[in-house]
Amino acid sequence: MLCLIVIFIQDWKYRKIHIVLPILIFSLSILIISIKNYDWVKIIAFNLSFFLITLSILTTYMSLKSKKFLNPFQHYFGLGDLLFYAAITPLFLLKNYILFFILSMIFAILLQFGLKKFIKEETVPLAGFSSLFLFIMLLKDHYLFFQKITLL
Repeated sequence: MLCLIVIFIQDWKYRKIHIVLPILIFSLSILIISIKNYDWVKIIAFNLSFFLITLSILTTYMSLKSKKFLNPFQHYFGLGDLLFYAAITPLFLLKNYILFFILSMIFAILLQFGLKKFIKEETVPLAGFSSLFLFIMLLKDHYLFFQKITLL
């Protein structure tokens, strides 16, 4: 949970996250779900496949639209965003990962519009906003009786 808050703060302030944070989240997530006897290799493979297919479709669409290849990391997506979404793959079953992915994008858009007065940069701190959303989801899963979205 502390890593998620640090990611939010770093991405908000600097539009960068330290590489150790996603590695730490990934490692701790694997440790926790392997203790709970989930097939973490299968979970990661499915979730990472979904994410990479989505990123590939985005890249293809934007490249076709501009009639030249566009590197998504230069134009639309940061490397920290990629690392964050890859790092959280052990935390969700596929349908919940897809749900989290979509809801975190909507959450980021809403926060970007809502905080427009306070944000001086044009870029969206996607990893930061998504980590804040995951923090909220983890709190919800732990303290409320609604259906859990994470495997923790």
